[in-house]
Amino acid sequence: MMTNPFADLAETLTHDDLVEVTNSSISALITSDPILNDLPPDIILEEIQSQIAVEHGQSITVFISREDEPRLKVIVPQNGTIRDLKKAIARHFEIQQKRTGNNVKISWKYIWRTYDLTYDGLVLDNENSPFDDYGVCNKVILQFKKKKTKKNKIV
Repeated sequence: MMTNPFADLAETLTHDDLVEVTNSSISALITSDPILNDLPPDIILEEIQSQIAVEHGQSITVFISREDEPRLKVIVPQNGTIRDLKKAIARHFEIQQKRTGNNVKISWKYIWRTYDLTYDGLVLDNENSPFDDYGVCNKVILQFKKKKTKKNKIV
């Protein structure tokens, strides 16, 4: 009778060792696959489901350009609203912060009061509007722009 070498190995390793071996094996598979190699090695289920939705045409990918910062790749439902887009951006930042170990609290209320999302010079200002009303479609680049403040004039 032939024994399973992996079963013997599993019994000699601790739980933490098995988790490490599993994670490194999954990471190696992801980085070696031509379709998956642009995904982060510590990908979470939510990101996988989003990517699958894009492949099935249920979601789109938009890129967010911020002055001197790298572009963000955000996935949103195809028939979503500006509100859905803003939530997806906030969720992207949350996942990114967890990944980098950064625990800075971001006030999204402040962000949306201070910055506009624009596309082709249009401000995406109606949160209840579908973003395709603004012409936003798959693989477009949106801009984070500081809102112009109205300066009070003294008469």
